[in-house]
Amino acid sequence: MNTPLEINSELLQAAIALDQEASTEAIVETALREYIQRRQQLKQEVMIGAAAADRGDLIDGETAMNALKQKLDSRHKPVSMSARSLNLP
Repeated sequence: MNTPLEINSELLQAAIALDQEASTEAIVETALREYIQRRQQLKQEVMIGAAAADRGDLIDGETAMNALKQKLDSRHKPVSMSARSLNLP
């Protein structure tokens, strides 16, 4: 099916710059497939969250945010690179 679309040229040029081998049609098709996949995943996550809420499996927002902050902080701790820690003379 040939569907005429008006697409923001800046967005299209940015996408083409990322994948110079792809045609405009391939870029739009890939974008639509990725959009559909993300929307389906989001819908599933909302359903899982709603089911958890129905069961009463909830935590308050402050507790959730603190847990996320701790998780992020643990991923971004600076690593000491001393000669001793590297077992260098």
